[in-house]
Amino acid sequence: MAFCELGIARQYRSSEQDYVKDFLLPVLNETTVYKRAVGFFSTTALIDLSKGLTSMAKRGGSIQIVCSPRLSEEDLEAINAGYRKREEIVTKALENAIEDPVTEFGEERLNLIATLIANGTLEMRLAFLEDDNGIDIYHEKLALFYDAEGNKIGFNGSMNDSENAYKNNFESVFVFKSWNEEQNEYVEELESNFEGLWDDTTSRVKVVPFPKVIIDKLKTFQKSSVDYDLDYKQYGSYKGYMKEDFLKLPEGNLLRDYQLEAIANWKEHKYRGIFDMATGTGKTYTALGSISRLGEEVDGKLAVLIVCPYIHLVGQWEEDVVKWGMYPIIAHSQSTTKNWKQKLINAFKVFRNKGKPFICITTNATYCDEDIQTILGAVTEDMNFLLVVDEAHNFGAERISHLLHEQIRYRLALSATIERYMDEEGTRRIFQYFGERCITYSLETAIANGNLVEYEYHPVYTFLSQSEFQQYRKLTRQIRNCVGMENGKQVINEAGQMLLFKRSRLLAGAGSKIEALRDLLEGYRHEKHILVYCGATNVEIEESPTEDPKIEKQIRYITKMMNQELDITTHQFTSEENLKERNLIKECFADGDYQAITAIRCLDEGVNIPGIRTAFILASSRNPKEFIQRRGRLLRTAPGKDKAVIYDFVTLPRRFDEIVFGDFEEDRSIVLGEMARIHEFGRLAMNRLEADHVLDELQDVYGVTIDIEDYMQMEEDYYE
Repeated sequence: MAFCELGIARQYRSSEQDYVKDFLLPVLNETTVYKRAVGFFSTTALIDLSKGLTSMAKRGGSIQIVCSPRLSEEDLEAINAGYRKREEIVTKALENAIEDPVTEFGEERLNLIATLIANGTLEMRLAFLEDDNGIDIYHEKLALFYDAEGNKIGFNGSMNDSENAYKNNFESVFVFKSWNEEQNEYVEELESNFEGLWDDTTSRVKVVPFPKVIIDKLKTFQKSSVDYDLDYKQYGSYKGYMKEDFLKLPEGNLLRDYQLEAIANWKEHKYRGIFDMATGTGKTYTALGSISRLGEEVDGKLAVLIVCPYIHLVGQWEEDVVKWGMYPIIAHSQSTTKNWKQKLINAFKVFRNKGKPFICITTNATYCDEDIQTILGAVTEDMNFLLVVDEAHNFGAERISHLLHEQIRYRLALSATIERYMDEEGTRRIFQYFGERCITYSLETAIANGNLVEYEYHPVYTFLSQSEFQQYRKLTRQIRNCVGMENGKQVINEAGQMLLFKRSRLLAGAGSKIEALRDLLEGYRHEKHILVYCGATNVEIEESPTEDPKIEKQIRYITKMMNQELDITTHQFTSEENLKERNLIKECFADGDYQAITAIRCLDEGVNIPGIRTAFILASSRNPKEFIQRRGRLLRTAPGKDKAVIYDFVTLPRRFDEIVFGDFEEDRSIVLGEMARIHEFGRLAMNRLEADHVLDELQDVYGVTIDIEDYMQMEEDYYE
């Protein structure tokens, strides 16, 4: 929207208008360049100056500020008398003017200013009067605004950028508009005045850059993200705000046909349903498009709670929600949002009383806690409240499904594998609460349509050592003793679950995998965008025949091996790194500064690393739901990525020359799980025949014929 469409008045006086809501916020919402000459520099002045700048923070643009130091009489006397250097006194005065904010709004506004300085959007310069006798104070007040169409607004007057001026004082400003012929002369005059200041060509006034030490100190107020909803939170709605800043598809992005179809079907089902979409096909953006559509339906009066299984997924949702124009409340144990519990309570109260929208993103664990449950318990059926659950198959578990509140009006479940593995009752609970599928978009369809890349699949044989196999057999026998019947189906007790976990670690840590990986990586010394997916297990390192083996985590050993032995620049990507560190690793990986990353759970956590082109999977899950999701995350599209290459380390109990023909039962529990995964990965691969050959070979060696097309049922029958 251009300035000329805003209905700007000639004058704004305290008795007639609200300067902030009626003028400053709407104008800055359309401003691309903002120039301001204002009084004294201080923390308070910066906080006041930031009002209206959230819209510019989102769009970039340019902000130029000229202000002056607040000097005491003693400072002026010292300068004029030549007792101390001007630079020293001015810098000290500026440092003294920086104080910690006393309110939440102040804290967030200093964060905004610091972010604008750090990214180059905001530049400040210092002005004072100088002559041969010393220094005096510059104290002019003017402003200029420029929109994208070349229109300009200028003003001068008594108005300071201060809360006291905005709310308590009787102030007035005269506004001049460039599209008004009579007023354009005044705009050009103000523009000339400011440019003279900025370029240090105005007589009697000296304008210099801010001291670096002051800029650095201001940057310490910067946080990891900016609250783009800040102006709205503090001043309420103003003309055009909700239209522009409620969830809105980011510029330059388009939703695909199948995403639009899902949204339309969700609406058709009265805003309840399930998006069953393959991993990597844009579930998050489809969900945000759905939220936006529902927001339009209810005139923006919508509260949204988004639930994710992992903290890192919360971070990814937060990034996307911000891109769509809203700043969410982040609710979990490691949240960087100060006092999130109180903020959420306040947001819910304002929503309940006034319909003001909010979005909160939390984890499964925090969702179950009293703080969230108390708020959900206060939701009524007539409220426009939406619950969005990502990886919703987790909510079929009995311990969490009973916390799904029936009075919540709108519901949306997202998952690539909505049916729970070996849990029909849990799957029924999900469908009963969320409703029908609004879309089923398979991985096969996504690849065919170019929404995911094609892939090569290479199974890599590895074998348990004699001692590893004996341990595996022992664990398997113990697991069998933990299996019982309940409601007509096999269940495994808690002790059995722990044994299963221990057995999976044994398979993930098979010693032969290290040597096989080393051999394969020799051909990738000069390649980039490599993922080595490790297990949460250890390796034994024999440093000498006379010493006991040294135990080291598999991921650390492999990382050192790649860096030191193979000269492949590699960085770990684990839960030990915080969110900021993870983002930096992802950035370096995308840029090629790191050739490879080693990770443990990133493919299970839903971490978005689309640039992965070659993956070595050492830790292979036997759960179809898990390995299907892992594959989808490897197939995300990225610039220059025309395919993915997957090396899957297939763990077998014995070498082929040790197998007795027809003796399948002893190795069955391992082999069936591996064959099921080989079949699933191989059936959509570019080189399907390679996987088919491996399956045929395994059946020939063991002397068995297996209907692999029925592998899902087979897993239910044989998984122990």
